[in-house]
Amino acid sequence: MALSVEQLMAAKGGGPLSEVSERSLASEKDPILELLPHKLNDVNKYRRVRLEDFNVELLMAAAREGRLYVDESKKEVSRDYIIKEVRAYVARIRGFVTKEFCMSIDSIWKQILSDDVFIELLTPNSKAKKCRAFNKYNVMRIIGVLREKGVYEYYNDSKFNAILEQTDKDTPYRKYLGMGFEQRDLLLRLRKIVAQDQL
Repeated sequence: MALSVEQLMAAKGGGPLSEVSERSLASEKDPILELLPHKLNDVNKYRRVRLEDFNVELLMAAAREGRLYVDESKKEVSRDYIIKEVRAYVARIRGFVTKEFCMSIDSIWKQILSDDVFIELLTPNSKAKKCRAFNKYNVMRIIGVLREKGVYEYYNDSKFNAILEQTDKDTPYRKYLGMGFEQRDLLLRLRKIVAQDQL
């Protein structure tokens, strides 16, 4: 009999489910809901797994059989990983840097990415579900402010978007280039960084 992902989730009450094992880690009487992508959003059908119910062997079996799924939106991303990914992303528009800042662009981004406030803004969150490596919406905001301050050539949003996203199609990130930051302290932080590296 194939194993269900019973070490993770069990259905609340109700009768047995078709083609799903009724065996669980907690009790032989609990019907189990197999963890399938189309059922992940129905949270009310599940109950929290207790530590005493957890069985690593069943979890590994489910993973081997391709029936184990992970909610990527809950995955924590390390600071170093965010910095690495953002650096690679903005490197795509290095050709847009103005002559005045061509020698200091690396220093500017190094200072931005060493600031805890900006790292927090660039960390993926539930509101930016499409951004798994870093928050692209806020990277676009930063780039937009740097463009306003003369760090980048003032090309239109579509041109920046095409190079950054490597597509000729519009993306939801493009419009954030012109939004800037409503918080004055964030603007002042960026302006201070730019002023320090201005030739």
